[in-house]
Amino acid sequence: MGGLTRREAVKNAIARNGGGHTPWQVDFTSVYDEIYAKKYGGCLDTAFENHILLAKYKKKTPIAPGSKIETDLFNIKWDMSAEDGGDIGLPFDPPLADYETDAYRFPEIDKDFALGQLKKFDEDKNARYRLYGVTFTLYERAWSLCGMENLLAGMVAEPDFVHELMRRIVEHHIKLMDTVLNGEFDGVLFGDDWGSQNGLIMGAAHWRTFIKPYMKTLCRKAKDSGKQTILHCCGDISEILKEIIEIGVDCYNTVQPELYDLQKLKREYGRDLCFFGGISNQGFLPYATPDEVETKCLKTLSVLAKGGGYILSPTHSLTPDIPIENAFAIVKAAKKFNSD
Repeated sequence: MGGLTRREAVKNAIARNGGGHTPWQVDFTSVYDEIYAKKYGGCLDTAFENHILLAKYKKKTPIAPGSKIETDLFNIKWDMSAEDGGDIGLPFDPPLADYETDAYRFPEIDKDFALGQLKKFDEDKNARYRLYGVTFTLYERAWSLCGMENLLAGMVAEPDFVHELMRRIVEHHIKLMDTVLNGEFDGVLFGDDWGSQNGLIMGAAHWRTFIKPYMKTLCRKAKDSGKQTILHCCGDISEILKEIIEIGVDCYNTVQPELYDLQKLKREYGRDLCFFGGISNQGFLPYATPDEVETKCLKTLSVLAKGGGYILSPTHSLTPDIPIENAFAIVKAAKKFNSD
């Protein structure tokens, strides 16, 4: 690794400090982890030699022992009964479905939990990059509170409500960040899916009105504390890539290759943005052979890692339809690329 720790390698990649060691990260769902543990034993995170340690301000609690209905830190109900290999579930009974902001009281920050998550960094023995996650950051938190269709309709019919909702969400997250930003970690992950396969879900005009200014506030808060910023956003957001740089995003995840011309992406935005992802969960990893995965990774690395600014990764956490051999082929390719 040329003397760099995993932590330093990720920092350099996000800062786009030239070439050198290209880090990798292979995340996985809890179901995937359980399958691996039963079949092989051991820890997948260790086996993959991952470079990033993520601690999230995220907690779900079953409403009763053994129940598949859980509540999160915002008291949103989630149906976790789907057996699709994922970890998210489906929210229901949104408390703000009627656009009445007084019908819901925003929760106080669970400071013990928020600070307790920082202890994961202190316990790390592998010198990994330390990333604190503010999940369901803005748009996702808003639609979990009022329903996705209601939120999108509200951008047209109830704009004052949507602005007030976004302000309240940001106010909550600022309090969270005030609680944790003095901690010894490197970056803040904002998770907020704005994209579909065909572009922005809400359209660029509504994104600029209802999301951009509030995301800018959150990014600025993180960067003013010296933290790097990573945006997780699924889908095609090519229309606003220049603007996410403008509001302070340092690194863009997930970079779905079925949606982007990777050479064009690197050429037009690689000077200002680190890319994280690039290996498709959707149309490639479940169906390819390990050799095909290694070849694809090396080709992707030759484009996105040129001059630095890339973290090799699948485009999402691994689900059970992806062979474990394909996951290890990603690691193999990264090591081969770094040794050449």
